[in-house]
Amino acid sequence: MLHPEYLDLTSGPIGRVVTSEEYPATAHEFYFWTAETGAARNLDIGHIVAAEAEDATAIAVLDDPRRYSDLASFLDDFYAYDGDPSLEALSERVEILVFKARVLATKHRDDKKKSKRPVRTGPVYFATSPAIEHALGTEDFSGHRIPLLLHENGNEENGSPQRTPLYVDGDYLLGPEAGHLNITGMSGLSTKTSHALFTISSTFQTVEDKKVAALMFNVKGADLLFLDKPVEVDPDDDPELAERYQRAGQKGLPREDREMYASLGLEVQPFENLRIFAPLRYGMESGERTVHAEGIPARKLNTLRNARGEDSRVYPILWELGDVLPYAGYVFDPSDMDDKFRGFIEELRDKGVRTQADFYGLLDEIDDYFEAAREDGKNISSWNGHNHMTIAKVRNRFKVLPNKCGGLLAHGKVDHGDLPLVDGPFDDREVRVVDISQLTGIPQDLIVTSVISKIWELAESGQLGVDKLIIFVDELNKYAPSGSKTSSLKDTLVDISARGRHLNLTLFGAQQFRSKVHDEVVGNAATSLYGRIGDEELTNSSYRSFSSTTREELLQLEKGRLLCRHAHYAVPVFGTFPRPMVLMGKQGTDIFGEHRQDAATSVLSVMRNLTSKPPKITAIRGDIEGVPPEKVFEALDAVQASHRTGHGAADPYKNFRWNLTRGNRPVARRREPSQILSGLDRMRD
Repeated sequence: MLHPEYLDLTSGPIGRVVTSEEYPATAHEFYFWTAETGAARNLDIGHIVAAEAEDATAIAVLDDPRRYSDLASFLDDFYAYDGDPSLEALSERVEILVFKARVLATKHRDDKKKSKRPVRTGPVYFATSPAIEHALGTEDFSGHRIPLLLHENGNEENGSPQRTPLYVDGDYLLGPEAGHLNITGMSGLSTKTSHALFTISSTFQTVEDKKVAALMFNVKGADLLFLDKPVEVDPDDDPELAERYQRAGQKGLPREDREMYASLGLEVQPFENLRIFAPLRYGMESGERTVHAEGIPARKLNTLRNARGEDSRVYPILWELGDVLPYAGYVFDPSDMDDKFRGFIEELRDKGVRTQADFYGLLDEIDDYFEAAREDGKNISSWNGHNHMTIAKVRNRFKVLPNKCGGLLAHGKVDHGDLPLVDGPFDDREVRVVDISQLTGIPQDLIVTSVISKIWELAESGQLGVDKLIIFVDELNKYAPSGSKTSSLKDTLVDISARGRHLNLTLFGAQQFRSKVHDEVVGNAATSLYGRIGDEELTNSSYRSFSSTTREELLQLEKGRLLCRHAHYAVPVFGTFPRPMVLMGKQGTDIFGEHRQDAATSVLSVMRNLTSKPPKITAIRGDIEGVPPEKVFEALDAVQASHRTGHGAADPYKNFRWNLTRGNRPVARRREPSQILSGLDRMRD
């Protein structure tokens, strides 16, 4: 035996290599027949086996199983039974099961040699975990090993199925050697988003010498809005919250998933540093000359994460007119965007018009200019070279601009204060979610285009704030479609796929139809994953390198199982991944949604975020007994607002109780003198 550590000798031989004139063994594939007893009965597509070549051991992936007999045609069997299926056979016909094995790698006895020799006729064994790791190129990784999937072989190890992590090279996932990840799969199975979250968590946990962050766009419901919430809560730690989990029907991770996390060497933990950004809900815009973003509560934002106590991680996306003007081509109809219209928009930019207030002030000046000319008897039809008809058209089109921007556009200047910006630098291990799930059309495209473009500018200027930034974009076939049609966003995504790894940007893209995504975007992905795919997609030339058996498998993959291609893998490999370790979608809104909370629960939710020792729910109910809910919420909002600006009280609950008593509001419980003195001290401060 050349490499006994690569052969599962405990399970014993599971078959023998077979060659023929029609099917010779090559350096890249071979065939073997298998026994029908023992461990061989577990063999299946995707399992990994090992066989010997001259001075080497070949490790290969199983593909294309076929059962053979000595019949020349089906008619021979029909005639043998006289066409009667009820007849008993005089003797059982001999059949053999043959697998094709596609070689992942060949390990030579001499470590200095790279063998490409075909295997010899001889026994075939299940490959061990060290053999699989070698075959997947882990010894040649230039970067960190990042667990991406878990491969389960047909043999056993210590009484359990042999499981081997499928690692990818960090330098080929995050750069600089190559980069990017692409996931293809049918819509509605949650495979794409779930695996993107799993890979981001895996990256955060295993890459220790770099600062890493992620930017994600939430396009469906509440999928990505509760990534800081654990998938289950221990009743001993928080009985009230555990009860809410139970009422919502939220169950913890099954034992099998927890074992998968353990096999992958990963902790089951949510994302602690989560920030969510969303625009205002329609009609929430104000006409103020200056809008202070710090004072905008999450309940005015167009997001499903808006309950008190759950909004401390939510921040507004609010633009001035000057932020919209560069994207006028997205906002206005193409028929409006003639040279004259574009020329006036450029005039606005040249004059430094930043707000809608500035814009209408300029129009008033123009009106005064024309009025003064008429009073002087002058027949003037243009201002600064712009015809009055063009100016009237601009005025008319800009009237509907706030509606078209769907809550993005403020009337006056926007003062963000100390709040983080959606397109600002990142913190280490930050997950930034841009919630556009409640938007459609123009405002959705505007946000994605603007945010990615400005992040690209940060990367070019070296101001990302982290060493590596992952950008997750779902529905790539919408934002970077194949074909000659161009757009600012498409060009930026193509740039990221081509040059992003050199600027520390990594694109995690997902789509239902890989064949409809720009060739450079998918072609530059060093790692590609495939979930269940529809037959209309599999007929595309993008899948011609897969065997017919692999394509058939892709038509019926169960949720959580993927086919992985990676720069170090000679052959694609099947693997599975566990459920995400966070709440997703409806479970989050059922447990933490505003409609699920009464006043006391809202107070507790806020205090959980503001202090490590929140009060008991029974104490809160006693303190607010008899106080109208609107007064409770008003006092609670005041506490949140002070903490949001970084000037919150050391004891937020004590501050909340003082806010309840301020202004001689009726309370159910008599205040103690110490509380009154504490309130007076705060007023003096």
